[in-house]
Amino acid sequence: MIKPLLMSCSIIFALFFSASFANAENLFSTAIKVNDRSITVYELRQRSLFLKLLNVPGDPELIAKEQLIDDRLKLSAAKTIGVELTEAEIKLGMEEFAARGKLDLPNFVKQLKALGISETTLRDFVKSGLLWRAVVQTKFGAQSQVPDAQLERSTNIEGSGGGIRVLLSEIILQVFPGQEQKAQDLADELSKITSTKAFSDAARRYSVAPTSASGGHIKWQALEKLPAVVQPLIFGLAPGDVTDPLPIPNGLALFQLRAVEETGVDRANKAIIDYLTYGFPAGDSEMQMKLQVGIKHCDDLYALAADHPNHVFNRNSSTLAKIKSDIRSVVARLDRQEKEFLSIADQTLMVMVCGRNTLAQNSATDLEKIRFGLRNKRLAGYAEGYLENLRQDARIIEK
Repeated sequence: MIKPLLMSCSIIFALFFSASFANAENLFSTAIKVNDRSITVYELRQRSLFLKLLNVPGDPELIAKEQLIDDRLKLSAAKTIGVELTEAEIKLGMEEFAARGKLDLPNFVKQLKALGISETTLRDFVKSGLLWRAVVQTKFGAQSQVPDAQLERSTNIEGSGGGIRVLLSEIILQVFPGQEQKAQDLADELSKITSTKAFSDAARRYSVAPTSASGGHIKWQALEKLPAVVQPLIFGLAPGDVTDPLPIPNGLALFQLRAVEETGVDRANKAIIDYLTYGFPAGDSEMQMKLQVGIKHCDDLYALAADHPNHVFNRNSSTLAKIKSDIRSVVARLDRQEKEFLSIADQTLMVMVCGRNTLAQNSATDLEKIRFGLRNKRLAGYAEGYLENLRQDARIIEK
């Protein structure tokens, strides 16, 4: 009786072991292939559990699949441009993540394991985010810098409740497989264009967008209605400037700013206005003509004023409210380097605005916060376009 019982136990154990082995084998089998990288069934289940723990809205299984596919693309991009992380950097990232839940890393890992989530799942999640941030900084850091012109325009808009509309031209280049570098070289060359005519000519020659026939011209658009990836790139341009090439699915996009208008911005009340006044005897039409024609910039006036010591020359910086009432309305309506002549008593007074500066109204800390935010928006735009390009070029096979 003992021998048959032992044989039965051996058979049951063998069946159980083979079933467990088969189950484990299936668990670590490839569920999705992304180019030459695999995603296992186990990873999908683990990421889904982790997302449930984080209360990420949406279907955790679907989001897990999308995230892991993106993770493989991000890892490949990092390898291509030589971005790597040290173990210390990854551990620090894991500690910072745990600290969001007011836990140290060992206790956080202990809680994860109690819920069936491995430490490796946390590590992979954190590593992917850190690597991608490094990739985006390396690839687009120089292009994301925020010049003072963009910073000032941002403070104008944010402080006044106004808006901006822009007149753009576009060039959309198609990127064929195997010709990525050729397309990038052409896009880099086109981004150096400084004239609207040259850009329009290039749009007719190279662009595959429907606007190519009209030289890439786009009608007036409210800045806030442009695609989110485009807005931060346009915001700091001056008329005639061209954006750096923006990766889009199967292509590269460039935009030239032809004109910009601020709408509903109470800029005069907000800004520190740099302006000058130049008084000379009434009726001196020759001097008025000389000033009208010869003075193009505020700094041009110094030499002329030195030759006429009997004339009254003043240059001031002030908010509109503090400017004398007899010239306040003139200053309010003038743009930079514009001038207007007034008759006051027995003299003619030239009023000229040299510039407006809203940056001086803000502390250095506030300005750096605004600059940092704008830079992050630009980086986010480049990152989104780049990742979408990687998705479009990838070979993704679900088993």
